[in-house]
Amino acid sequence: MGKWGNIIEDMMAQMPEDLRTVALGVAEIFTNMDIETARKYIHPDFVDHEASEGVGGGPEGYLATAKYMNQAFSDASWKPQKIVASADGKHYTMAIKFSGVHTGEFMGVPATGKPFEIHHLHLFRVEDGKAIEHWGGRDELGLLRQIGVLNSEYPTPADAGQAAFA
Repeated sequence: MGKWGNIIEDMMAQMPEDLRTVALGVAEIFTNMDIETARKYIHPDFVDHEASEGVGGGPEGYLATAKYMNQAFSDASWKPQKIVASADGKHYTMAIKFSGVHTGEFMGVPATGKPFEIHHLHLFRVEDGKAIEHWGGRDELGLLRQIGVLNSEYPTPADAGQAAFA
């Protein structure tokens, strides 16, 4: 396993067992898209504060989001980069590398066939051994640039930061 895999293993070893199990189970849902896995790790009262309008809560809502993402992006991969538990043992944060190919409609944008790789940061609250709340931050601007929806000739904050130190 590479350097990052070892770091993740080290951090995971320090997490409470129940949080570790939930974190890995929740991540698995986006890959296997199985309702039983969703019901095992997602609380019936689950609220996704980042869900698209009209997407319900609970395991079914979380699975609906996973299916939407998988129909929009073939070869989709969600690879955890870092997972950190809160001191209270009720929250965990997961940094994910998300990659794939834009082969289906996403946010009203028809398939472009272009590959992408972006990063997500997700915070989950756990109750009764299941994820009950989610907040997320995604590099959707980077995604839209990589799939050709936004003109990549315009500078980004990262470009401006690099220019300031040139």
